[in-house]
Amino acid sequence: MEQWIWIIVLVVALIVEVATAGTLVSIWFAIGSAVAYLSRLLNAPFFLQVIIFLVVSTIALLAIRPLASTYFRGNIVATNADRIIGAQATLTKAISAKHWGEINMYGLVWSVVERDNRFLEAGTQVRVIAIEGAKLIVEEIK
Repeated sequence: MEQWIWIIVLVVALIVEVATAGTLVSIWFAIGSAVAYLSRLLNAPFFLQVIIFLVVSTIALLAIRPLASTYFRGNIVATNADRIIGAQATLTKAISAKHWGEINMYGLVWSVVERDNRFLEAGTQVRVIAIEGAKLIVEEIK
């Protein structure tokens, strides 16, 4: 009867793994149940089969997950925001403590704030260091 438990766990784990399409959520249990099934074929007692299942599943998780997550991560797609950070521009509107300034970057007008809340005149060269909401945080290029 115990062999059916491991076969059922194996099949369910594989079905869950296939249904979640490459997210690696249950493959560890499939590996553990396969090894536990083999221990059953060697007439190991049930409590030992359970221990083997738990140990092998844990080892599989700890050993394979870091490697697999690197492989399955896929390509990280850069957004438009990623290319703005670090970019340089010229202020088209001055920045003061009470008013946001403006820059024109990639054909779009952006509201900007100086990192330390300092006054910067129009025409000042700035570098984008962060994005906060719908405005850019800039610092003067010296």
